[in-house]
Amino acid sequence: MNTQKDNPRISFSHVRVLDGVRAAAILIIVWFHVWQQSWLSPVWDTPGLAFLGVTRINLDAVPRTGYLFVDLMLLISAFCLFLPHARAMLLGEPVPDTRLFYKKRLIRILPPYLLCVFVIFFGYALPSGAYPTAAAMGRDLIATLTFTQTFAVDTYLGTHINVVLWTAAIEMQFYLLFPLLAKAFRRRPLATWLAMAALSELYLRCYALPNPDGLRMTLNQLIAFFGVFANGMAGAYLYVLLGRTFRRFTLPWQRRTLSAGSTLLAVLSAVLIAVFQNGAACANPVQVFQAEYRFLLSAVFLLSILSLSFSCRALQWVFSNRIMRFLAAISYNLYIWHQWLAVRLKDWRIPYWEGDTLPNMAGNRVWQWEYTLLVFALSIGLAALVTYAFERPVSRRLLARFGTARGGSKPLAKNLCIEESL
Repeated sequence: MNTQKDNPRISFSHVRVLDGVRAAAILIIVWFHVWQQSWLSPVWDTPGLAFLGVTRINLDAVPRTGYLFVDLMLLISAFCLFLPHARAMLLGEPVPDTRLFYKKRLIRILPPYLLCVFVIFFGYALPSGAYPTAAAMGRDLIATLTFTQTFAVDTYLGTHINVVLWTAAIEMQFYLLFPLLAKAFRRRPLATWLAMAALSELYLRCYALPNPDGLRMTLNQLIAFFGVFANGMAGAYLYVLLGRTFRRFTLPWQRRTLSAGSTLLAVLSAVLIAVFQNGAACANPVQVFQAEYRFLLSAVFLLSILSLSFSCRALQWVFSNRIMRFLAAISYNLYIWHQWLAVRLKDWRIPYWEGDTLPNMAGNRVWQWEYTLLVFALSIGLAALVTYAFERPVSRRLLARFGTARGGSKPLAKNLCIEESL
């Protein structure tokens, strides 16, 4: 491939817009959990725009349905994990080493996860007397440490450590199977994609949906996300396949056509995502909507990623600027800390609120705004502190000690790729 003539904006090693997509997803998820505590809805009267026929701007569906974007985070994870395998299939690069994969995943996930678990467990759960018995305490801690908390109600929905860590558990369970799934996908991509998607849909429609009383548990099991992971892996394959062709678009009219078409598709995918959000906002119970539309929504998320990847320069910059890269870099720690922090601040009356009636129920607008801004600021600040003062230094030390490929001769990259994070 003549790299001097190829389109330099298309990279097979780092999909720049994924930084912004991940950042947008985590911000919406944070917004959702903060909204659950504050009830501050983004609805504004706009009399100044009446001449345009716009008297109110209502974005309430965005935070109200923020839970949908957890699926996007998982889709991105599968996309990035399979990207080097897609390059091996289509560009002739070496197949990633399995031992190296597990080393990188453990070094990436475990240190921040364990820090969060032990700080909350020893710093809050135990001193506050959260556990009625020693047995309950042991079950909660052991399940959380072994990434099996999603298997029981009391350790998942009733955990006293950190409920959002269930997503890390799903990821770790997926990592165990990923080398086998990747090998199957390399050999039979269409058959593997169909099998993963079918398995997920059969589980959701033949087991989870017919038992709506248990949907809160069954909806968020590994098998229920197989369709999302399948679309993420297929997306990486499609990205390299399309990029290999689009990279040869060197004539100005070819690049303009590709940019314009991809930008239009990106806008269309944003509209479709908004349609799903509006549908979820009106659904009751929301778990039924998630189960019915999870696979289709993940396909729309994938369309958004692929179209953004080849869109116009301005749109790509929106999703790849320094702010987005920073938020993507701290996204893992932002995810695992924000919800616990939001709940604790409200319990501790920070910002202060008086009386016995919760300020959100009383419609205390001033408190709602102060609380929302404070949670966002503290969550981002804490995530940045943990990322740069703990996670990165610990990762570098672990990489220096254990970060070698098979045979011990090839060191890992100095910095773990954030594209492979939650």
